[in-house]
Amino acid sequence: MRTFNPKAYALRLLELRGRSVKDVRDKLKVKGASPADIKLVIDDLLSLGLLDDEKFARDWIENRQHFRPTGVVRLRQELFAKGIDREIVDQAIREYKSNADEFPAALDLARRKMKLYSKLEPDTARRRLAGFLARRGYEVSIVLKVLKELLKENILE
Repeated sequence: MRTFNPKAYALRLLELRGRSVKDVRDKLKVKGASPADIKLVIDDLLSLGLLDDEKFARDWIENRQHFRPTGVVRLRQELFAKGIDREIVDQAIREYKSNADEFPAALDLARRKMKLYSKLEPDTARRRLAGFLARRGYEVSIVLKVLKELLKENILE
């Protein structure tokens, strides 16, 4: 019978994808590692640079924008759920907002979604689209800008 090696398990988790400190801690706890072992493994991985919540937050935002565009409101919620500290989340969001414009991604998403809403009444389509974008985490200013652009393009009338 193999004995459970918390560090080897944590390293396997990190091979699959980046993880937050909280994520690794929670997974080790579920596997039955002792609090002392968890602390040792976390401290070791942090000192080796294999666990880094700042890098995780930046990578998470980049990945989400590439594969499933999401607004900053939702990104912030997701990072908090991953156990990332508020200061780290705020910094990662500031960096993202200074390097990227959410409007084009939100507009592209809205144009694709409008294909589903084409048979609806204009007011209903506008309401549903605004709700969809809001649930995706886009700020009100971005949602309004998208709706205005779609009206200008005669996509939403």
